[in-house]
Parts: sequence; C-alpha cells; structure tokens
Amino acid sequence: MALFYEHFIKRETVEGMIFDVDGTLLDSMPVWSHSGERYLATLGICAPKSLGKILFSMTMQQGAEYIKNTFGLEQNAEEILAGIIGVVQEAYQNETGCKRAAELFLKTLYDAGVPMVVATSNDQPLVVSAFERLGILSYFTEILTCGEFGRGKDSPEIFHAAAGKMGSAPSGTWVVEDGLYAICTAKEAGYRVIGVADEASKEDAEKIRQLADYFIVDFAENVRC
Repeated sequence: MALFYEHFIKRETVEGMIFDVDGTLLDSMPVWSHSGERYLATLGICAPKSLGKILFSMTMQQGAEYIKNTFGLEQNAEEILAGIIGVVQEAYQNETGCKRAAELFLKTLYDAGVPMVVATSNDQPLVVSAFERLGILSYFTEILTCGEFGRGKDSPEIFHAAAGKMGSAPSGTWVVEDGLYAICTAKEAGYRVIGVADEASKEDAEKIRQLADYFIVDFAENVRC
C-alpha cells in the first residue's frame, strides 16, 4: 500500500496535469453551492435549494444570466455576476481551505517537474486570492477559466487549451475533476482522469468511479502498488 500522491507519480506517465478547483483542490463547494441563494437573499428573494445544483454545470456568466431570467431581476448579468462574486469573495480570501493532502500532491508533481494548469468555471481573481493565501499559486503555469472561452466543461475546449499551454498530448495529460459532466467531456476527448470525491457530487460517485482512471476520496488515500 502507498499514499496516492506518492503512488501516482511513480507509476504513471505524466506529461501534464489539468486541475479543476472547486471540490477538487479547494473544499469550497459548500460556499459556492449556495452563492446564488445568498446573493438573491441580499435582494430579499428566497431561492429554491435546487438552485445550486442547476448552476453547477454553468459558467459564472451563464449562471448570472440564468438568475436574471429566472427571477426577473432588473440588474444586468454583469451586475449579478459582481454580486455573486462579492458574496463568496470573503470566504475565498479568508476561509476556504484545500482538500486533504492536495498541497502534498501538488508539491510532489512540482518537484518531479510536471507542468500544471488550472481549468476552472470559477472567476480567476477568486482562485488567485485563495491560492496565494494557501501558498499553492506558484505551482501552476496558467489559470484558465471557462469564461474566457464562453463555454463550460461540457466542451473540451478549455482542456485542449490547457494541454496546449503545457505542450502535452491528451493521452499523456491527466485531468483532475470532481464533476461528472466534466469527467465525461475529458474522457471522450482522450484525456486520463483522476476523479475526486466531493459532497456536491456524491450522487454521481459510482458513475465517476466507473469512468475515471482513479477515483479517490482524498490525495493521501491508500492505494495498492
């Protein structure tokens, strides 16, 4: 038996790593899952608890437009987006932590000379603020956001762009994700996948287990050599 972060780098051929952020590196999904509800609450609107699940697979821009149209807000999508970011910004700056042993996995890869790029649906300033506080920002050569491409991870465009930044082929590039829809996209595009368990995606855990090359609860999980 070995710890996953030690086992992986010894066993696998790795040309590059693409990391999701929320629910994968950061234990931030509880904050994010309710951000739409919290924003609407500031306007005196009680949103259904299902809102977070609906917004989960959208980019932030798409989510803002959905909230505007669904709840008939006078604010435009940019104002709504700014409001949502404001609701979660303090948590990212002051509270949100890494998933267990994520820092050790990143350091192991970095020390081995593996290039790493972030591919996230989140807003870049939020990611940077949390990563700087946690001391992991320097491990990454790029932070790419779905908003830059105008599409979510139901399209492989962001994964291809990340691999291009590292000069790695899909077959030698690993995508680390907690979302089933993103894992499906990555696998269909020829990438290898580490699925990370998270409370927000627990209903999809078995499907993720079947699709992913590895499925882990955390980066220090014991695995067979």
